[in-house]
Amino acid sequence: MRRTLIRIGGLVAVVLAGVAWWRRHPRFGSGFVNRVVDPWLVRRGLVARSRGELGLLEHVGRRSGIVRASPVHPVPTEGGFRIVVPLGEQSHWARNVLAAGRCRLRIGEIVHDLREPKLLSPRDVDGVAPLVRRLEAWLGFRYLVLRGTAEAEEPAGEAAGTEPVDGKSVEPEPVVVG
Repeated sequence: MRRTLIRIGGLVAVVLAGVAWWRRHPRFGSGFVNRVVDPWLVRRGLVARSRGELGLLEHVGRRSGIVRASPVHPVPTEGGFRIVVPLGEQSHWARNVLAAGRCRLRIGEIVHDLREPKLLSPRDVDGVAPLVRRLEAWLGFRYLVLRGTAEAEEPAGEAAGTEPVDGKSVEPEPVVVG
């Protein structure tokens, strides 16, 4: 019994130390995800085949002006979407959306023009379980809440991002960055 308690205590200590370290270094591993995982998801077609679980968020870089696409997990809300931002205020794509004031979200063949972005604490977002809210807030997660405008269905086969966003021309093949 005593050994079991010591093992459980040790495991809890390791988990708490890991969480504390991650809270100080939240961008650890994000470069790998941006350069390897996100492009792989798009190349394999997993985003397109996810039946709404994943979407591509098209946003304009704050400094570069380059249109980028980031795979995200959008959750429909009344009048728009909410997207979890694990890196919180340190997320580059979330900061791009906030700076531009708008973005586009492609879910399957449907493109949603979204506006009025707000980065909120999990405690301020409706529809999230109380325990999850506390855990996400403790880990530094945020939610990007966006209001939607008219949905535009694009014909199959057309490239995403051929229309200008914020007055900048959009590349036919967006750069995939998280």
